[in-house]
Amino acid sequence: MAAAVEIVSFGYLHDEPPAAHLTIDLREHFRDPHVSPELRYMTAHDEPVRTAVLSTPGVAALALATAAAVEAYASGP
Repeated sequence: MAAAVEIVSFGYLHDEPPAAHLTIDLREHFRDPHVSPELRYMTAHDEPVRTAVLSTPGVAALALATAAAVEAYASGP
């Protein structure tokens, strides 16, 4: 069974989290673009924000490991 994994950026202080079967809080692992003045007023829809977050060292491996864990969870008993 193939599982779909979608990485979604949202802020708990801004709105309700999006509906999901599983939410994994990775805030401690991704670079927070809000701390950068040039990115502060942008959103995850803006390419500079996406680039900053995804260029955090180790994030690509973390995303792959998360996808593998979700796949294992989805194919479990």
